[in-house]
Amino acid sequence: MKSALHILFDADSLAGRFLSTLIYILLYDFIYEEYIYGVFGYIGDIDYRTMDSLRYISWIILSILPMCFYHKINNISTFLCLFVYVLVYIPMIHALFVIDGIPTSEIYTYAIILCFFFILYFQIHKIPLLKGLQIKPTLSLQVIEIITLLLTIIFIVSRASSMHFVNIFTQIDLLYELRADNSSKVEERSLILYIQGWLTGAFYPFLLVWYLKNKSRIKTGLILIGYLLIFMVDMQKSTFLIPFMLIGFYLLIKWKEQLICNRLHSFIFWSLIIFSWVMMGISDSDNKIIFTISSFLLLRTICVTGWLTQMYIHFFHENPFTYYSHIHIVNAITNNYPYDVPLGMAVAYNSQNANATFFLTEGVASWGFIGVIITGFIFLLLLYLLDSVTLKYKKSEIFIIFIPALFSMLNTSIFSTFLTGGLFIVIILFASFEPQKRGNKRNMDNK
Repeated sequence: MKSALHILFDADSLAGRFLSTLIYILLYDFIYEEYIYGVFGYIGDIDYRTMDSLRYISWIILSILPMCFYHKINNISTFLCLFVYVLVYIPMIHALFVIDGIPTSEIYTYAIILCFFFILYFQIHKIPLLKGLQIKPTLSLQVIEIITLLLTIIFIVSRASSMHFVNIFTQIDLLYELRADNSSKVEERSLILYIQGWLTGAFYPFLLVWYLKNKSRIKTGLILIGYLLIFMVDMQKSTFLIPFMLIGFYLLIKWKEQLICNRLHSFIFWSLIIFSWVMMGISDSDNKIIFTISSFLLLRTICVTGWLTQMYIHFFHENPFTYYSHIHIVNAITNNYPYDVPLGMAVAYNSQNANATFFLTEGVASWGFIGVIITGFIFLLLLYLLDSVTLKYKKSEIFIIFIPALFSMLNTSIFSTFLTGGLFIVIILFASFEPQKRGNKRNMDNK
């Protein structure tokens, strides 16, 4: 029995990785055809061109090939890339092979470039890291606490008039109304938005991990209050729920770190498989409303990147590239942004804000094939930097802190994740924080 479980679920089993990925991508293909294209294809941005034998085999090979180079979670780069592979790479490759109206050569070029980079991402842990990467002067936990407190006070004072408490389960309409109203009160490039992103994406998760590590319940509670205060402004359900998810995952990985590192890939795949089967089971009735709701949930969870991939490729097949001018800093220099509205709105023809993963915004939107190559190398260098600055920390200390940045990577530009999402703050914290200065007096006394 143990041998069978090892073959099916452990990361060092090539057969298990292959089987889990194959089952998931075949199920994904069925869902995309029946529940996504079948329900939402009328809007014109979703294609499903039936694959011939060559395309079908090519799709399977290119979808699974990067997973053959994945062995287990060795460091933060493989942790991040595993989620990006499942939730970004697999939907993108599938979307390419079922898209309509795009030359075959273009489809294969995009797919091969993406496959090449994800193979590199899963092998980056084999490259010798930069040791001793340290920013001077170093920061103590107390200094980080003071900075966090000051930023929190600035945020509360500036947005006090926009703060409301809404029940996320029973007052959804009011939540969306207040979210739209509050977002209109602050400019897109406002310093307050940066402070909000730095708190939720860097300072709060960083402090939360050390408070959990040192079993400081009162300070842990204060971090939860900080997230609640920000939720009262942005009205994002993720802001309210993410601290509880971080705590849960911290306790889980602390309990079974080695098991998580060996089997997280299979847990992700089989969780998505079970979730998809449940959604399809719920929709298996004559009730069209239930069927549409289930399809929408599948679209917004596992298939959204595939939908956006087709939307972006179609749009930039007919419209000019941004040449990175959608990034505010670049556009301030070049003044070359070709559209009157933000990129997500332009791609969706002002019908919605179609924010997408960085391979679409910095890649396809910026410069097509060349943009994807440039973005791929930028992400490769970023992963190498992250591995280097977190070299001296335990896995249980770093994975949780990067989860907010991961969420941002899955939904926005890499530059937005780096600046607005606070990823560069996380890098600075890791590079300047001395592990000896963790505020754990007992460890210091023992030393």
